[in-house]
Amino acid sequence: MRKYIKIKQWITYFLLIIMLAAVISPALSPAAAADLEAMDFEDGTTMGFTARNENDTSVLTVTDEMAHSGTYSILVTGRSAGWNGPSINVEDDIEPGVQYTISVWVHAKTPDRSNFRLSTQIGNDANVTYHNIIQRQTTVSEGWVELTGTYVFPDDDYITIYIENDASSAEFYIDDVSIAQTTGGGFSFDSSLPSLAEVYKDYFLIGSAYSRADFAGQRFELVRHHFNVMTAGNYMKPDALGGREKGAYNFARIDPLIDILEDEGILSHGHTLVWHSQSPDWLNKNADGTVLTRAEARANMQEFINTVAGHFAGRVISWDVVNEAFQTSVHTAPSDWRSALRKGGTSNDSSAWFGAYENGADTDAGESGADYIYDAFVFTRLADPGAILYYNDFNETEAGKREVIAKMTEELNEKWKTDPRNTEPDRLLIEGLGLQAHYWTDSLDVRDVSDTINRWKRTGAELSITELDIPMGSWNNYKSMTDALEMTQARFYAELFILFKRNADCIARVTIWGIDDATSWRSAGSPLLFEGDGTEKLAFYAVMDPEGFLAGDYNDIRNTESGEPPVTPAPTPPAPEPTPAPQETLPPPTQDETTPPPPEEMPSDNAMPVIFIIVGAIVLVTGGAGAAYYVIKKRKG
Repeated sequence: MRKYIKIKQWITYFLLIIMLAAVISPALSPAAAADLEAMDFEDGTTMGFTARNENDTSVLTVTDEMAHSGTYSILVTGRSAGWNGPSINVEDDIEPGVQYTISVWVHAKTPDRSNFRLSTQIGNDANVTYHNIIQRQTTVSEGWVELTGTYVFPDDDYITIYIENDASSAEFYIDDVSIAQTTGGGFSFDSSLPSLAEVYKDYFLIGSAYSRADFAGQRFELVRHHFNVMTAGNYMKPDALGGREKGAYNFARIDPLIDILEDEGILSHGHTLVWHSQSPDWLNKNADGTVLTRAEARANMQEFINTVAGHFAGRVISWDVVNEAFQTSVHTAPSDWRSALRKGGTSNDSSAWFGAYENGADTDAGESGADYIYDAFVFTRLADPGAILYYNDFNETEAGKREVIAKMTEELNEKWKTDPRNTEPDRLLIEGLGLQAHYWTDSLDVRDVSDTINRWKRTGAELSITELDIPMGSWNNYKSMTDALEMTQARFYAELFILFKRNADCIARVTIWGIDDATSWRSAGSPLLFEGDGTEKLAFYAVMDPEGFLAGDYNDIRNTESGEPPVTPAPTPPAPEPTPAPQETLPPPTQDETTPPPPEEMPSDNAMPVIFIIVGAIVLVTGGAGAAYYVIKKRKG
């Protein structure tokens, strides 16, 4: 009887605590931020919109020349760089960790055709990051077009939303801006679908590029379900880690994410150490923009690689040591691969690394600006002997470019054999070659991809498909998704994965560059396997079962017929990874990165729930098993 009473008392206490939680928890929780009201500029002001910073030359004028609704809009003129544009601070008006739908109507004035981006800036210090929410190509004759996308904002004391245009002198109007918490189902995915990592476990690793937002809720569940290796979209690039001043290294954003991946048994690939783009100026430039001397740049490179690669030693399986050293397009291979490199200068096809290494080179002794590539690989090998070292580039299907990359690899690996620092004579220096695989539905010819794989295999290096996406359209001409284009895209994915499986003896990893279409850096062309809400596309089924897809086994998914294989015209150059603006303070956005709630809120399945009762609240804590841990290191002698 006493036991019964005691149990009854505990139940009573428990119910009281629940009731207390219902009363107290609203007072303990931060008040939900109100949705930003629609900004239509009908009050005759810019309603908080300004140029992005003191280096932004944009002039914002409220005008009645035209409007999407009502009488007024903002006319943006005076821009001098692609990243220039109208911006508004929203950190006081959003609730962290909640998905928002952002919409803005834009109307191009000049030039006739240009590409708009709706983006967000998180932070305003050494940790600043820029994230593309949506982009769209438009023409003046189209009139008003809507840029709209979703975003999960972090808890940060500086957050802006801004509109930019790739044409540096473009003039345009904006109107009817709204930022509201997303209603409806939000992002979700079908967890009953076969795991891509499991499907390809006997072939190669399957990965994706990630942002901080991909570590929360259903997005993280999708990552855990489908991928066994991940690449940071931006957080491991030189400007994200090296700081704006020498010695100001920053690992605060990336370390917790690597920790989470490690806990889940998901591998990490490092991207990237030495690059002409998105790198702090102190590495190879003086304060006035001129390049450092060869000796100065070399010392900075060695310090940077020792610090960064040393920091992640044992935590990444591989590194993109040098990224995009060759010119954008190399149609015909020169006799000396060095002739095809990005040289010093200020053009989009230049490299400050080459310029600095050339400044003080002893040409009589055979030195040149190209020597930075060999140094980068040697420094990384010494800093992290356990990592596989990659060279990574785009437009890799061009005959000339594939050849110069192969020749460089073969020559530098031969040089390494007699380098006194080499303690493993049977091991290559450049152990991996990365095909970025930024293709287009209008121009991809899978035979060109096959030719590159076959040539690069002969170097003895392992290969990886490092940044795969296939937007609809062609270079600088994105197309909206239609049933026909979705089928064409899916067939290309199927053909590629059949090719990859056929070459699984030399392919270590296939990484798809992003989680879903909405957060892709090429979002205007719907390039990935999942739609913005997490719904799988035909491309997913094409990757999951490429042979079956081409045989028509999945036609009933969209009630379509597979028809004939897509026509593949001669290839045109895919767009490279975005390059930074000249101003150090504001590089343009690249691969979208959003930010989730804190890591301790990460979901975990296959776990027993544990309930803790804390004053005025009930907290459900879960912990669980991680995914299977894969290790693939193919070292060729």
